[in-house]
Amino acid sequence: MVNVTVQRWGNSEGIHIPRELCEQAGIHTGSTLKAEFVDGAIVLRSVSAGTTQSGTYRVPRLEDLFAEYTGEYQGDEWQTTPFVGGEV
Repeated sequence: MVNVTVQRWGNSEGIHIPRELCEQAGIHTGSTLKAEFVDGAIVLRSVSAGTTQSGTYRVPRLEDLFAEYTGEYQGDEWQTTPFVGGEV
């Protein structure tokens, strides 16, 4: 358990969440959290897509981003450079 201090931010109150807790919870800058008051405690839950580590960056997991997608996949090839050989 970690103690944090409530501070004034404009017309609101806020806390800093220590990095270790953010890493354990899988939240990062830009994460959306659901805040609720339950049995005398403020509870924060992540509602944004889960993330995974990619090098030094945390990025959303594709499985979570497309979890509710119900359309049919129609992949295409893109030609972004001129043909240079016999490929077609």
